[in-house]
Amino acid sequence: MLGKTHMMVGIAATLAITHPDTLSGFVTAAGIGAIGALISDIDVGTSSSHRDANKVIFLTIAVAVIFLAVDYFGKFGLVQTILQNSSIVRILLGVALFLVVCAFGKETPHRSFMHSFTALAALDAALCLIYPSIAVYFTIGFLSHLATDIFNKKKVRLLYPMKGGVCLNLFHAYGTANTVFFIAGCAVTALETILLLVRIAGNFTA
Repeated sequence: MLGKTHMMVGIAATLAITHPDTLSGFVTAAGIGAIGALISDIDVGTSSSHRDANKVIFLTIAVAVIFLAVDYFGKFGLVQTILQNSSIVRILLGVALFLVVCAFGKETPHRSFMHSFTALAALDAALCLIYPSIAVYFTIGFLSHLATDIFNKKKVRLLYPMKGGVCLNLFHAYGTANTVFFIAGCAVTALETILLLVRIAGNFTA
């Protein structure tokens, strides 16, 4: 799947499962879910070209920057909440662990470590050091990536470092299936956005 497809499926899955009932919760779920859905493919540079990995890294950073900007200008207070409920030491340790895991994963073969429950556990541990509440959104996004990748023809090593993997061998990463997943992700995200706005409007009129 293309990065934009993984991102939209990740956002849609995160919103559909968590059903945030506030605008700040919606932004948090969508932003962290998107990062979780994108991060696995930083290993694509070891399979085809480093340009692909760089695109994924750029898109992930872009999502993070947009999320922080929306949090700041929208005055949602997520960053402030993290600072109030964690410590600088925990935050720095969490960020360092997250970067170390990603640096290791970037040098591993495509759909191995970074597409495994092992990587998910390590990255979740890093996020829990920073602020445990965001780990659930990241987990859903990450798992959505694994779920869509197993439909492809290349095996996904879910139980890394164990050998072997899982694939349903139904279609290639590009083409019609990629388009279908992307449209489905956009549709579900749009629906969840409308439902949130209806809930907010209902709270104002109640």
